[in-house]
Amino acid sequence: MSCQSNHPGQFIKHCPCSPQTIACGYYNINLHTGCPYDCSYCILQLYLPSKASHFFDKLYDAEEELRAITQNTSALRIGTGELADSLADPQCDQLIPPLFKIISNFPEIVLELKTKSSRINAILKQPFQANIVIGWSLNPPQIIEREEQFTASLPDRLKAMKALLSRGYKIAIHFDPLIITADWPKQYKSLVEQICAILPVNQLAWWSLGALRFPSGLRPHIFKHTASRLFEGELIKGYDDKYRYLRPLRENLFLTLRAFIETQIGTIDPLYLCMEDEAMWQRVFPEFEPGSERINHRLYQRVIKI
Repeated sequence: MSCQSNHPGQFIKHCPCSPQTIACGYYNINLHTGCPYDCSYCILQLYLPSKASHFFDKLYDAEEELRAITQNTSALRIGTGELADSLADPQCDQLIPPLFKIISNFPEIVLELKTKSSRINAILKQPFQANIVIGWSLNPPQIIEREEQFTASLPDRLKAMKALLSRGYKIAIHFDPLIITADWPKQYKSLVEQICAILPVNQLAWWSLGALRFPSGLRPHIFKHTASRLFEGELIKGYDDKYRYLRPLRENLFLTLRAFIETQIGTIDPLYLCMEDEAMWQRVFPEFEPGSERINHRLYQRVIKI
């Protein structure tokens, strides 16, 4: 079930970051809200009054906002998917043609569509645009089955990814949230190998690493998912008042995943941490000085050279 109305505010906003964390310079463009999926850890359960999809009309207002922001912002990376899955709802198919048409007027902008779905037919019907990135949130199959109900299976997501790679699209990978289980190293190593078996490094836009985190208000929603194992790892309320894995556990998680990924792709260029502070950046990427503008430019240039 979905409905449509005028957007109540701005379409485009800075991606929100927790206090004390290093931002990556990303912007969100919210063209609809709601999601048909039922992920145990999803913050939308806390933020939105309903799971029903809600689409906003008057997209020309979003185009005007894009025109205004490009006058003062260089290396703009912007994405859908903050308040909804970008492709999951069938009505998203109707959103793709006008969105692609708008973005064709801004070749200097990098637009990312984030999803846990395999619904790509609407994209395949559009002319290829080099500044559009398709991003997948991925987890090992066991975690998808237990924590990401109603989403596409890992094989289906990888099959969709392969189809878009064949069209020339660059792909973003999001390991967010990374979830600690008894055999997480084995599961994530296998996942990295499956991804890199089909994803050429020159078509990888960026790869985020973000550990499980959630505000205390989400706990009752998680407990409704009786099969969830999110509380297997040692969690503590962190500096941003969100429950997080203990810092040594997060550090080990990130360093292990960095090693897995670099074994396959041989470079740190596309890798970055999501919602972590400077101290964690220095531990995981000691050779890179973190900063919002530097991170953003590094990732932007994976798609558009400046």
